[in-house]
Amino acid sequence: GLQRVLSNVKSRGVFGEVQLAGLLEQVFAPDQYASNVETVPGSNKRVEFAIKFPGTSSEGVVWLPIDAKFPREDYERLLDAQERADADAAALAGAALERRIKEEGKSIAQKYVEPPFTTDFALLFLPTEGLYAEVVRRPGLTDELQRTWRVVVAGPSTLAAILSSLQMGFRTLAVERR
Repeated sequence: GLQRVLSNVKSRGVFGEVQLAGLLEQVFAPDQYASNVETVPGSNKRVEFAIKFPGTSSEGVVWLPIDAKFPREDYERLLDAQERADADAAALAGAALERRIKEEGKSIAQKYVEPPFTTDFALLFLPTEGLYAEVVRRPGLTDELQRTWRVVVAGPSTLAAILSSLQMGFRTLAVERR
């Protein structure tokens, strides 16, 4: 059943979004984040989720964009090649996965990151720990995404840690205001 659901591109997107929504709901109050946010005014580009930060402008909101991606085909080709112990196919599949992640990072940065309306970085959420681990173990990939596109890669457990840190920041801000 899960294999059939995940074979559809739209379903995979929904899978990542639902998981991301669940993590956000566990950590934040509903007024601390939003879904389908146009982070860059007038762009008509909407990110799946964004966290609200207090801003200095009259509107008082700076968004942290979070976009979920699940490049399942590239990842499965890599896993299949590794299972067959086919080093050449694994190298090709790994390179394809890296290209795809770089393209996604570039797309996120270009569509959703625009200070002062947003933070100067965004989060790319990968909905499975295996996929996240594979991306992180690729030499220089996450560094390049951060340095070139200002995109931080997060998996389910690391996103939970990042969100908890942000929540602590919100609580500190609230205490300071009081």
